[in-house]
Amino acid sequence: MSAGGGGPDGLVHCIHASRTAAALALTGGGTGAIPLLLRRPGGSRTVLDVAVPYGPKAVAAYLGEPPAQACSAATAQLLARRAFRRAVELRPDASIPAVGLGATAALATDRVRRGEDRLHAAAFDGARSLALEWRFEAPHTNRQAQETAAEQAIVALLADAVGVAPWRELAGSDLACVGRTIEVEDDELSCVREGLQPWVTAYPDGRRRSGGQIPTALVPGSFNPWHEAHQALWEAARRRFGDPVAYELSITNVDKPPLPTSEVFRRAEQFRGRASLVLSAAPTFVEKARLLPGAAFAVGADTARRVVEPMYYGGVEAMRPALQELRSLSARFVVAGRLEDGCFLQLRDLALPPEAEGLFEAIPADEVRVDVSSTELRAKRAAGP
Repeated sequence: MSAGGGGPDGLVHCIHASRTAAALALTGGGTGAIPLLLRRPGGSRTVLDVAVPYGPKAVAAYLGEPPAQACSAATAQLLARRAFRRAVELRPDASIPAVGLGATAALATDRVRRGEDRLHAAAFDGARSLALEWRFEAPHTNRQAQETAAEQAIVALLADAVGVAPWRELAGSDLACVGRTIEVEDDELSCVREGLQPWVTAYPDGRRRSGGQIPTALVPGSFNPWHEAHQALWEAARRRFGDPVAYELSITNVDKPPLPTSEVFRRAEQFRGRASLVLSAAPTFVEKARLLPGAAFAVGADTARRVVEPMYYGGVEAMRPALQELRSLSARFVVAGRLEDGCFLQLRDLALPPEAEGLFEAIPADEVRVDVSSTELRAKRAAGP
């Protein structure tokens, strides 16, 4: 999602359009970011908790111990990590992505203070830390100008952290001169596997962020490899539902071992420059719909058949409530025909139970028909030239 125009207010609109919820801890300045986030509709959905531990004892109480230095990159990181724990504790349920943001500032004051006027801020999602440092120079030499600049930087950092505004889109603004770093833990998918984050979005420009905006539609698959049929499904979904449409890859499987992180990112590289890829730990469509309510799914007829086969649920009595839950979550399936054992299988060939009424819509064969599969492509690759 593009940050669009409108300055900080435009970024706030983008932040509220994501599903990620945040806790904030701000000290020393930049607290004007709080009303910026809350004065627009959606603020209560995004902001779970705000702490303004302004005095040294308050900062120590929030962190559990006094920081080595009040205004530093390390203290901003500690605040962000504590805020992240608060966000995880306070979010409505584990299907909501969470982020913590911490900021500490030393701004122009009426007392003697050693050191430069500066802002340190960090955002943390359990595996990734985004940090910024702004040492204020002209024209940001008075308190009001510095407060405004700090608010802008904090909102922009939050927008970057929730994946809706690439930092590069801010080039040309005051923020173009801000120092910025990104650090990633050893296994950035561990948060998804452990349930701290429900999904990660890999963006076409190479960014990866926890959570993000719910796509209008998803093209799920294993993408080993990605091929033209996946692209055709993505385009059909986009024509029907508009942007953003994403691909989706589950890093866990009902009857296979979890995918190693290296393999997940190898497959994710196929989408660089093409489209966003949602990485989840949701192997079933009911689980996917719980994470991304309202999203449609673009699938082949063979996948649609599995959705309505009782054996995948453990029997008819378990399948019925699952289909009803999919409907309650506003899930829909658009279904393309699929060549299978020499026959072209279409939605009309499937025996749909009454509980599936209204869940499925056929994609005409003259719109989408690509008779290729990942299995065939792997076999050809193994056979060599």
